[in-house]
Amino acid sequence: MPRDTLDDTQVTVLPALEQTILGVVLIDETNTVTFFNSAAERLWHCSRSEVLGRNVNVLVPRKIRPSHDDLIKHNRDTGINKIVGTSREVQVERFDGTTFWAELSLSRISVGGKIGYMALIRDISQEVADREKIRLLSLVVRETDRGVVILDPEFRLIYVNRAFTDMFGYEPSHVIGHGLSVILAGDTTDISTLNQLHAGAQNAKGFHLDIRARHKNGRDIWVSAAMNPIFHDHGDIENIVVVLTDITENHFLETLQRDALEAISSDLSLREIMDFICRRIENNGIDVMPAIFTVDNNSKLKCVGRASLPLSLVELFDSLEIGPDVGSSGVAAYKGETVTTPDIETDQKWLTLRTPAMRNGIRAAWATPIILRGGRVAGVFTLYFRTKREPQAWCQKAVNASLHLCTLALERYEAKEHIAKLSHFDTLTGLPNRLWLRQHLDKMLRRPTRGNFMLLSLGLDNFKNINDVFGHAAGDELISYIATQLREAIGIDDTIVRSGGDQFTIITSGAQQHASSLSEMILRLLSQPTQVGDVSVTFSASIGVSVYPENGETGETLLKHAETAMFQAKAHGGGNYCFFSPKMNQQATDRLILAAALRDAIAHDRLRLVYQPQVHARTGKMYGVEALSRWIDPTLGFISPARFIAVAEETGQIEAIGKWSMRAACRQMAEWIRNKVDIPTVSVNLSPLHFRDEKLPEFVAEVLEETGIPPRSLMVEITESTMIDNYERTIKSAQALRELGVGMSMDDFGTGFSSLSNLAGLPVNEVKIDRSFMNGLETVDKVRSVVTAVIRIGQSLGMTVVAEGVEHEEQRQILVNMDCDVLQGYMFSKPLPAEDLATWLANYTPKEIEPA
Repeated sequence: MPRDTLDDTQVTVLPALEQTILGVVLIDETNTVTFFNSAAERLWHCSRSEVLGRNVNVLVPRKIRPSHDDLIKHNRDTGINKIVGTSREVQVERFDGTTFWAELSLSRISVGGKIGYMALIRDISQEVADREKIRLLSLVVRETDRGVVILDPEFRLIYVNRAFTDMFGYEPSHVIGHGLSVILAGDTTDISTLNQLHAGAQNAKGFHLDIRARHKNGRDIWVSAAMNPIFHDHGDIENIVVVLTDITENHFLETLQRDALEAISSDLSLREIMDFICRRIENNGIDVMPAIFTVDNNSKLKCVGRASLPLSLVELFDSLEIGPDVGSSGVAAYKGETVTTPDIETDQKWLTLRTPAMRNGIRAAWATPIILRGGRVAGVFTLYFRTKREPQAWCQKAVNASLHLCTLALERYEAKEHIAKLSHFDTLTGLPNRLWLRQHLDKMLRRPTRGNFMLLSLGLDNFKNINDVFGHAAGDELISYIATQLREAIGIDDTIVRSGGDQFTIITSGAQQHASSLSEMILRLLSQPTQVGDVSVTFSASIGVSVYPENGETGETLLKHAETAMFQAKAHGGGNYCFFSPKMNQQATDRLILAAALRDAIAHDRLRLVYQPQVHARTGKMYGVEALSRWIDPTLGFISPARFIAVAEETGQIEAIGKWSMRAACRQMAEWIRNKVDIPTVSVNLSPLHFRDEKLPEFVAEVLEETGIPPRSLMVEITESTMIDNYERTIKSAQALRELGVGMSMDDFGTGFSSLSNLAGLPVNEVKIDRSFMNGLETVDKVRSVVTAVIRIGQSLGMTVVAEGVEHEEQRQILVNMDCDVLQGYMFSKPLPAEDLATWLANYTPKEIEPA
């Protein structure tokens, strides 16, 4: 603009505009650039001589140049333009073709009736770039499937993203301001987890930790937490960024494989292992019921593992011959390939099985053959669903992991069976032999039984004459015939062994009268004429009976005494049976006297409870007490619990003892609570007879209401024999007790046949390792391996593991090293009367130890 056209104000203002750090452009009424300061030169990468006197279009992007003059004219004519008097961001094109982002402020200037404009331009390229970077980062945080959490220095949540809400079910308003513990599992492990997170936050390089968290609905979630602290310049933590990855599926599959491999390498049966696999998958899956079948030599299915698949269906599937139309499992085994049935109602493979399947709520199935080395189909792993559906990706992962485990279990089982048959089974009869009996008898003594454990030793009378007259081939034929007869005579829980050339040993349990009845039946059965070659012959046998523990406390002693009794029967002419001890009748009389005294003691409240403390393994702090019954008769003196409990079970008085114990223990617990004696729980043992009573949960509820103690203060102990007695009924009663809030503990775990499968199926929250495992814990590797497996498996099912019979410090240290939860035994205290227990507790100082 020529100098002579400027008024005094312009003369004053223009130098100031020249010195500002903002780019300044002035145009006159003809859109000609009249002012272009130094800052503008730097922005456009040009000199003012290239701009002054030219149309302002040289400064605007090429794409809007054709319409730019019209926009200015419209503003001059109407005074309406949204950008005048405001600031906006625009992309500016330089003379050299490059661009930059600018904040443009446009002012309308009227001088002497002529309208010009002033533009102030500030380079905001870096701000735009930073904002875009922030936008992209925010987009990543919002849209990632990883949970993102930002903590303040006090570990309080100040930000969570959408994936966090999806992962845990909590809206931001539910968790902002809370500590990270809001998503943890809510158990005693949280403290150590939080300590690790706090310690890891100090690591400038970041920190990773896998933690067990909990969804809002109570479901456990395993997450991998990556923590990255942000530090102030002076070194203090400003914020902590936590990225959470859901690893629940992978963690489940890893623990499934680890625990199942431990089970496979232990002495657990094939059914226990397969049941364990099925229950773990069902507990972690949605709408799925797994089952595992084997295929026998006759091409028939046999269920060897299940969880909640209805028993009626299992019985239907059992012994089905595989084929092209025998449901998903039968077809998969027949064809050796995976069979998917998304809708059983319309699938022709289910034509004969459709009705019972749908009646039991089964709508879809997915069966995968278990193929061993060599290509043989040894079994089928099947997932049943309650809704019509295709298998999900999670199912595929579970099946892949399970197939590998099932293959290992079956191969190991078949190898063990083959070796056992070669060395432990009689080739003529297929029965276990004497070597098998010697190796297993002591173990069988420790398992729960209904009544007495008894051995029957059977020897044929004058069998040598059969061999001498008819030859050894005929003798072998007769031995096979007798083995078949004995198999049909014994009960389903009994065991028969060929213990010698013409001798058999039968292992049974029950009342002593049962041994007499069984012996008489066998003798009648064998006295019937039979064909040897073309000749009908009759023969007889002699049977000797020994009873545990009256006739011996070891298997070897019992076997010797049963055979001695058998030879006594032979000496009396054969064809009869004989108990080892002639004092058996006197003992029976003594038992009747004891039963009568016990009945009187119950009626006159002469039983007493004592309480044995249970303490946390590491800290030594009180966990609870177990209530134990004691009886001192005025005439008979002290009667051991093992003796009077056995009599009570045989005579049906155990129910009265159990109800008395439950009421007395709860009353004592109420008194402790009133007196502020710090005992968290009291455990009470119940027998199988109690779980036959459908009103058991109602009785327990009445006792809780009567005494006023909280349900969590009561732990009901259940033995494996209870489950063997009636598994389905036990499940129903146990679930009802758990719904009351009462704890459930499996006592004497590891001493029965179905420990693992029963443990996984019952709603128990505590498992007790039997005291017998403490013998050899320090010196026998196999004992330690079994105890370790029990602890790992119990804890993997979310249960507290209690070791009984702990007597000295070395055992405690070993159990602490194994991460056992709770200990009970004489190391801490013998069972005490209630008043003595309060004194003991007042004087007791917990001793904490760390793993070695």
